[in-house]
Amino acid sequence: MLQNVATGATLFQPGDRRTLYRIESGALCHYMLWSDGRHDVIEFAFPGDIVGLGHLSYHVSTAQAMVDTVVSLVSDEEFESASDRDDRLSFRLASAVEREFEHLRDKSLSGPGHVPAAARVANFLLALSAMNTPEGRDPREISDDITAGFVAEQLNMSIEKLGAALLLLKKEGAVRETPSGLRIIDTATLQKVADAA
Repeated sequence: MLQNVATGATLFQPGDRRTLYRIESGALCHYMLWSDGRHDVIEFAFPGDIVGLGHLSYHVSTAQAMVDTVVSLVSDEEFESASDRDDRLSFRLASAVEREFEHLRDKSLSGPGHVPAAARVANFLLALSAMNTPEGRDPREISDDITAGFVAEQLNMSIEKLGAALLLLKKEGAVRETPSGLRIIDTATLQKVADAA
């Protein structure tokens, strides 16, 4: 199915449900807008390029048409097949996941005085989960290699606040402790707490 995107129109933006697109004709500017107002251009996409990569269920970046552009939807199966033929796609996917991690971290750190600690911790755990996908690893497992001190430092909060936030997330049924670290039990609840930011 083909979709026309007029010059200057947005194909996707942060918060839109994740969809993969192939550029059939035209060109897109793909960029990030950070909480401090910075714009970072990720790439310029041309015919044959696939955009919209990532692991979160929603986009964290924006794709805007530089000229009249035509795109087609790319299924997960088509993407897997294309990844097998093109190593660049794997690298681009890894870069997209890193951007998602930075987006969630940026979101959790922006306005720390105004964002509840539990929401900041939930965003951080979601970011770690998105990054924690080596072969054979469960993305819901947060290894105990990641210390409380490291997390508190990353989130600019005290160990006591971190402990209270984790306790709240446990009470909500979003996470639980395991012998190997922390396990995300209910991603939807964790996302709901994170969205309170």
